[in-house]
Amino acid sequence: MLSKIFNKLRNSLAVYHFSASFKEVGFCVQILDLLWKENLIRGYTKKNGLITVVLRYYDGSPTCCRLTVVSRPRDRLYLSSLDLCRLSPDFGVLIVSTPKGIMTAESAIRRGDGGEILGYAS
Repeated sequence: MLSKIFNKLRNSLAVYHFSASFKEVGFCVQILDLLWKENLIRGYTKKNGLITVVLRYYDGSPTCCRLTVVSRPRDRLYLSSLDLCRLSPDFGVLIVSTPKGIMTAESAIRRGDGGEILGYAS
């Protein structure tokens, strides 16, 4: 389901739409919270099971140019907190699913948790 959300956002950013809408799914609100905290989207609203994401642009170009899903159902990628420390910060925002919830790689490193790399955005 994460791939559908990322595809919808990526396509809307490519054609410079103001917002993108899709059905509400279990953990998509947590992912959108992370994107909002990292200033990659302006915000989102939930209404009757539909989420509308307001996209962010800077000087006419999207602030979030890469949205990529890393773990797929067949090819899951798990990293420990030590491996997360070794990753380059050039990736952007890594979204990690840990036993304590979905968070960025930086906050997972601070807590000492590893987990499944869901995707990244930059």
